[in-house]
Amino acid sequence: METQWYLLKVSENEIFGPAPLSQLRIWAAEAKISPMDRVSNDNRKSWQRAPMVTELQMDWLVEMPDGFLYGPTSVGTLQEFLATGEIDERTTVINTFENTKTRINELAFFMASPQRVRGTQEIAPAANGTATSNADDMLPLQERCAWLEKQNMDLQHEIGRWHDAAQSLRQQFIEATGTEPD
Repeated sequence: METQWYLLKVSENEIFGPAPLSQLRIWAAEAKISPMDRVSNDNRKSWQRAPMVTELQMDWLVEMPDGFLYGPTSVGTLQEFLATGEIDERTTVINTFENTKTRINELAFFMASPQRVRGTQEIAPAANGTATSNADDMLPLQERCAWLEKQNMDLQHEIGRWHDAAQSLRQQFIEATGTEPD
């Protein structure tokens, strides 16, 4: 039988689980686990900070603009911070697993990130097929993309909240009836 884990959301003082480690990995990747949250794999007898579980890949410290270090956290959280404008591509991050320090725009995930808002120097094809870099033409499109990315993140968070609520109700059903729901 696979080890079951519990997640304690410290800010809400709420426990989620039991869940397999694979589910915790998904929550960490979706930025649903903060650096202060705790996890347990011994039926809630003992708790450890989530970033201490290597498999959750919460390996990143973020140097915030005020000099404060946030983390350790996941790539998903870095992408969320990019999408909401809390950090930008010039932000320095520290990979605690590899002991490296770099700017976000130098990392492989940054170029592939759907949350990345491209700068005004982006080259766009003109109507005649030639490339132009007219920042004035790009700005409305960039604003629309940024708005859509924010909407997407908000909806993903809402889906996550509904999923967590459904899991909680499922667990309550199991505890009350001793059977799995159909």
